[in-house]
Amino acid sequence: MPARWRYILQEAVVGLRRNLLMTAAVILSVAVSLTLLGASLLLRDQVQLATDEWSGKIEVSIFLCDGRQCPDISSEQQAGLEEALRGDPLVADVFYESKADAYERFKERFKNQEELLATVTPDALPASFRVKLEDPEQFAVVASRFDAWPGVEEIIDQREVLQEVFRVIDLVQLGAIVIAVIQLIAASVLIANTIRVAAFARRDQVAIMKLVGASNWYIRLPFVLEGVLGGLVGAVVAWSLLLIGVPWVTSRLAERISFTPFIGLQEAVFVAPWLFLTGVLIAAISSVISLRRFLDV
Repeated sequence: MPARWRYILQEAVVGLRRNLLMTAAVILSVAVSLTLLGASLLLRDQVQLATDEWSGKIEVSIFLCDGRQCPDISSEQQAGLEEALRGDPLVADVFYESKADAYERFKERFKNQEELLATVTPDALPASFRVKLEDPEQFAVVASRFDAWPGVEEIIDQREVLQEVFRVIDLVQLGAIVIAVIQLIAASVLIANTIRVAAFARRDQVAIMKLVGASNWYIRLPFVLEGVLGGLVGAVVAWSLLLIGVPWVTSRLAERISFTPFIGLQEAVFVAPWLFLTGVLIAAISSVISLRRFLDV
């Protein structure tokens, strides 16, 4: 390494060691903000993964009357409905689910939630036809054809349920991004103040370098590198937290929720460039602005 760059690096490391408390505060602030940013990016990946998985499984549920909301559907009405569904060109596949089948599926899906299972009896869930459409966008057309069919209690498009879930997830993701941005702004201010204090503490050294003809950027680079190193270490901490936390959380969710896939270690690895790039840029920009404003060199 050339002597000039060795000096710049040594000065940056010395500056970090001189202000250990402020350096630790910078690293922690950057780490928290980048962890939130990384979590929001991974949440987006999780939504996309779930969407891709569910898009091919979206069904229309045609619930049949069982005497509670409307008179029991007769065997003739049920057979006629099934025949009409199978003959409809918009319908790709039809599957009949009895009350017993619905209860068994409910028990399997919520097998780890004993309190919920205790509130549902075998006859509480209605029988239904599970209908997969050639084009899910044609739900309204199919619903209009069979909504008034004798023995049909309700027709539900599962996309509406998923969209509500995704809206909630989108709000959570937006909240995480907003908090991350606020934390990044706070980290930027903290970095700028740290560099300003470091520059003030070495003002005599800076004056001497200026007298011997050192360029402005050569004088500034150790301070900028000091901020960049703090941002880089914060990014490493954030990435480490995600590498440990994401597989741990998703593996436990997968044990309890079996109807959707979850992201894992691979996605946490791939988010690293965004964390490092953001951490370095925020630190570098904050340092440069601080020096241009507060250091007259």
